[in-house]
Amino acid sequence: MSTDDCIFKLLVGGEGGVGKTTILARYLQGEFVNDMKMTVGAQFHVARLERNGAKVRIAFWDLGGQDQFRFILPSYCLGAHGAFVLFDMSRYGTLEATKDWIDLFKKSAPPGIPMMLVGTKYDAIMNDAEQAASMDALGNQFAREFGCIGYASTSSRIGLNVAESIHFMVDHLIQLLNK
Repeated sequence: MSTDDCIFKLLVGGEGGVGKTTILARYLQGEFVNDMKMTVGAQFHVARLERNGAKVRIAFWDLGGQDQFRFILPSYCLGAHGAFVLFDMSRYGTLEATKDWIDLFKKSAPPGIPMMLVGTKYDAIMNDAEQAASMDALGNQFAREFGCIGYASTSSRIGLNVAESIHFMVDHLIQLLNK
């Protein structure tokens, strides 16, 4: 039995249907689940990994994106170390809605919480180079405008940038601890 050098609580938020639970299934089980059920309130997942010589345990808090769960979300943000804000790259309205999620995290999570903007379902637009480039440009713009530590376009279906996004956040948090 090993001890953990770091334990991080990471929030995963975004509108309903953007792929929050699916991206976690890809990361945790290495598989794509096509028929994911709606998350009621929040689901919790734990992962262990080693990054830069540190043993890390991550507690993912997968937050339900539907309006009926919004009243409970601020309490789930307490004690969080980082947050992922997801949007569906094939639905522009979900990108606009990230403003509300970023605002929620800024108000309810610890001050200065690192947030990463994540575009999901890249596979749905990857054959339209113009739309893909446009959504990536908007994602980067939003990330800069709202003070996120980064932006990544991902696809749970094909596994694009899923682990890399999570590892980017974990590496950032480890770096903060070592300052």
